[in-house]
Amino acid sequence: MKSAKASLVIKNRSFGVIDIENLVGGSDNVNPRICKALQKCLDNLFGNLPIMWVAATGPNAVRNHHLLAFDFPGVRLLRRAGVDGADECLAEVLTEEPASRRSTQIIIVGGDRRMIPCARDLKTNGCRIVIVGRRGSIARGLLEIADEVHYFSPYAQINNSHLEGGI
Repeated sequence: MKSAKASLVIKNRSFGVIDIENLVGGSDNVNPRICKALQKCLDNLFGNLPIMWVAATGPNAVRNHHLLAFDFPGVRLLRRAGVDGADECLAEVLTEEPASRRSTQIIIVGGDRRMIPCARDLKTNGCRIVIVGRRGSIARGLLEIADEVHYFSPYAQINNSHLEGGI
């Protein structure tokens, strides 16, 4: 007989969080071209998978790119002010969102060290951890926890270069 915990996990379900500002190097860099490049990158990596996506950013990014939500169709976009507002928001989503605990794969698009405890906890509960981030900006602890890592170079993507290789 299966345990109650095991029965809640849905096979091949992925849950992803996107720290937009972390990935593009700050709120001043959030613009339509980079957001489109990120969407293309995520589609290339995960396009055929059913993924529940949640993205977070601060209010400055939304002011800089007022159509931000339209660049990520189907993604729940959260906004929180403060130096680590988006990070805290995504950490809460990973720990409190029931869908994250019922997924077999967690995708963290960003790389902030604030995600380490969340990723560690989810991995301990049997989730596969995938990280997508800029080379040199992914926290060492996340790299150690990750089952798979992909590097995103925003400006290379804009210039029609390919995604840098994963490890």
